[in-house]
Amino acid sequence: MSHENNQHIVVVGTKPDIIKQAPIYHELRDRGHDVVLCHTGQHYDHNLSQSMLDEFGVREDINLEVRGGVNDLVSGITAKLALYLRGFSQRGGFPITYVHGDTTTAMAGALATFGERQALVHVEAGLRTLSPKPEVLKGWIEQGADLDWASFRAQSIDRASWSKGSREPSPEQFNTRVADAGSDLHAAPVELNREFLVDEGFAPAAIDVVGNSVVDALAQAVAGSDKNQVLQKFPQMGDGSFLRFCVHRRENTTNRDRFNLLMDAMEQLLEQGHHVLFIRLLGTESAIDTFGRRQWLEDLEARYGDALISTPVWDSYLDVVAAMSMCAVIVTDSGSIVEEANVLEVPCVTLRFGSDRSETFLAGSNFLAPPISKDLMVSVIHHVFEHRAELAWDRVYPEKASAMLVDAVERRLDEGSLLISEEWRYGLKAQLR
Repeated sequence: MSHENNQHIVVVGTKPDIIKQAPIYHELRDRGHDVVLCHTGQHYDHNLSQSMLDEFGVREDINLEVRGGVNDLVSGITAKLALYLRGFSQRGGFPITYVHGDTTTAMAGALATFGERQALVHVEAGLRTLSPKPEVLKGWIEQGADLDWASFRAQSIDRASWSKGSREPSPEQFNTRVADAGSDLHAAPVELNREFLVDEGFAPAAIDVVGNSVVDALAQAVAGSDKNQVLQKFPQMGDGSFLRFCVHRRENTTNRDRFNLLMDAMEQLLEQGHHVLFIRLLGTESAIDTFGRRQWLEDLEARYGDALISTPVWDSYLDVVAAMSMCAVIVTDSGSIVEEANVLEVPCVTLRFGSDRSETFLAGSNFLAPPISKDLMVSVIHHVFEHRAELAWDRVYPEKASAMLVDAVERRLDEGSLLISEEWRYGLKAQLR
């Protein structure tokens, strides 16, 4: 079937968007599709945007240049993207919009396409947070510094230990639910995401498990790993002993108690003799200043010397991946980094009350350290570090995810079933009587 009237609009707004949407953009172009890259402007700092576009060889065709807080972004992206979609469809085209994950860009993009009744592909659909059941979490907190590692590990990989329903991360859990509600094709990373969507009433035929395109992005970065600059900048990382420590989630960087616990945990790890690569994102920098931690951090840097690398976010994904591969443990509140750690075979600790990448808990590559007890956080991180050689897991994300996703789109285009209707849902042909 000819696809000449179709235009594939790949929407990005954040650094993870660019990293994960770029392989899909290239896959569509390689197959001869008409592809437009639309940047909403949600992330506009060079290290978070232009450097990533350059590294992945993509160029924005449209920049909506939306700025402001969450509500400003939602209204601006929705209005501007809807205007573009309307114009294209009025000229007889069939636009297909791709939004990624759980960002404000994804949510607003879904609102725009749904309002214009245009097709939407939700890349990384069905992200739902699993958190430990109350009795499980309370047991871990009570153990604190005396955590029973064998029991903790067994509970971590047991689906019965976890429950759904958390509103964190926020606003991401809201965003992904809105995006799913407006989607015509749910491109789920793993079977667990399909399970969540089906449980919520989404049509199974509208869901394809296609993997995670971060695998394709990582393949590109690993292929160019000989060009990384990490050891030239930080030769002490060559011994493979560093913990990569980063926090940026809103709930961790706007809550004084949580942020102070996280920073105190990092300090205690240094006191125990661990080496730390501390990545300061924009939210981290703001929290450091807001909660009076700038002088404290400078004192730590002076006290621990080469054992503490404290640095702003890097502008090279190749270097980021190379450094992650060199680390002993990745300690983070990020979702995407959890995925990358699973693929790179580096054990991970999540500094949250749960994770929307809970498949990594069940696989045994990721462990939870909630920011409610410094002793518990330090104990989990230390145990993962000490036992890292015995940890082993299967990769949960298959290769060639972008190709599988585009296959799913093309199949639906050929069938005429990409845009969901009641006739499609009931398996009927539209007929006028």
